[in-house]
Amino acid sequence: MKKIALFMVALVAVILTGCMDQHDVPNVEVYGNPSVPEANTTIANLKKQFKSITASSGVQQIEDSIVISGVIVADDESGNVYKQIYLRDTTAAIVIGINTTGIYSKLPVGQRIVVNCKGLYIGGYGAMAQLGTLYQGKIGRMSENVWKEHMRTEGKPSLSYKELVPDTIDASWLSSANKDDAPFFVYIQDATIEEADGNTVYAPEELGDGGNGVNRTLKIGNTTIPFRISTYANFANDYMPNRPFNMCGLLTRYNNDWQITVRTSRDIER
Repeated sequence: MKKIALFMVALVAVILTGCMDQHDVPNVEVYGNPSVPEANTTIANLKKQFKSITASSGVQQIEDSIVISGVIVADDESGNVYKQIYLRDTTAAIVIGINTTGIYSKLPVGQRIVVNCKGLYIGGYGAMAQLGTLYQGKIGRMSENVWKEHMRTEGKPSLSYKELVPDTIDASWLSSANKDDAPFFVYIQDATIEEADGNTVYAPEELGDGGNGVNRTLKIGNTTIPFRISTYANFANDYMPNRPFNMCGLLTRYNNDWQITVRTSRDIER
């Protein structure tokens, strides 16, 4: 009996050791190009290097070996962000234009990625920095194949990254912030929408402009900025709140003006 007991203990130890080995080396599938190297600079440094290009709404191909990494803070889940993701590290954020839809199914909010910028283009869309490709002499969205060749995922998505914590801002912050640093991921308290009356929806199709968007007016303290919603957003026909609310948002620039949008209706605290 003693020999049998010792044999059973040894067998259990072998089984547990095998399980621990499997957990120590998780099988995480990499989306993109596994040969993309480790990051060698920050998003802030990338934007600083090409500031004169983006601020003038120009465009330039990146020839240096520049590799950035960050966490996706906005995807196209709701349709309000279209053919783009917003990538943020601890220094800054940047827009990446990708000419495909359903990006969130592979690259959701909370996914860390690494991007090899060499060969891509950086330019200013409305003077705000964006990574993509050349389109009619301006910055445009890169194809999905080009995108997958220049990036790889790192680990599994997680909502615990500090990059997903927005910066709390108010009207005084807006008056002093540098638009060259846009986009920002922000949190705003006690905002209101001027057009909201309890019976008006965010973005009816008949009000859509050439970009299929509707500008509402967000009031922060005594400051107002355009609050942009796509007519394709899955909450476009929801009623706007007619009372003060808190919200997360993507604060962007369009030339010399601020704009703000939300990723999904969940960004607006009811």
